Amino acid sequence: MRNILVLTSLIMALAILSPATSTAQQLKNSSFETDFGSKEDENMWGDHGIAFGEAYVANADTEGHPKRAHSGDRMLLINAPSGTWNGVWQEVNWGSEVSYAWEAYYRIEHPSLPHECETFMKVEFYDFSGSPIGESEGSRHQEQTHNRWVLDSMRGITPKGTAQIRFVLLAGPNNEDQGVINRIYWDDARILE
Repeated sequence: MRNILVLTSLIMALAILSPATSTAQQLKNSSFETDFGSKEDENMWGDHGIAFGEAYVANADTEGHPKRAHSGDRMLLINAPSGTWNGVWQEVNWGSEVSYAWEAYYRIEHPSLPHECETFMKVEFYDFSGSPIGESEGSRHQEQTHNRWVLDSMRGITPKGTAQIRFVLLAGPNNEDQGVINRIYWDDARILE
């Protein structure tokens, strides 16, 4: 009996002294180093990830793309044909009335985007049945970033009933008949908490 008490005390002490581990889930393919594939292959923007409209993985220093990704060799390119919304999303399990935080780097090549075209981060909230229950948008960006990657982030509290969060990077709608806008890039998206 004494040995069991000693062992139990030792396990409890180790649990108290061990560093806390993060409970945040990670996004898959968060640096966009892997091509998007079919949803069935779970090779889009991670598990249950979807690319909508014109969103692609681009190789740095090819075909007029930036010479460097924020990290690695590849980045997300979001094109914005006239009158459309385009981007990627990835859904992960989450909880009700708890905090979330995420960040990503964006880059807008010269010149700045037309008046009615913006790029931004967004979070959508879904209940256990998959029905939408709310959303939150980050800051909208239009200005060229002068050949720099700029850190953007969002944080908040999920609404009551949240079971999943959809993390979204998007651009649009380009309503000024400017042709395809092809100078919006994102890289290194990650969940912080």
